Amino acid sequence: MQAETCKMATQLKGPVLPIKRQTMRIKARAITEDEKKYSVFSALRMARADAKLVGIREKKAKKKAEDEKMKKK
Repeated sequence: MQAETCKMATQLKGPVLPIKRQTMRIKARAITEDEKKYSVFSALRMARADAKLVGIREKKAKKKAEDEKMKKK
């Protein structure tokens, strides 16, 4: 079965899927004050810290809510 299909197979010549690269050109512009003040490094560090501490913060909030509930009773 496989020998028959191998004999029938032909080599495809030419481009199978031509690669067309499209690039968007961005024109040069002046840097704004907001862009000068923004620190990507600190934004990444804050995002990483927030992601790391999300579980701890939820646990604290849950415990605080339970404490408030117990105080009301």
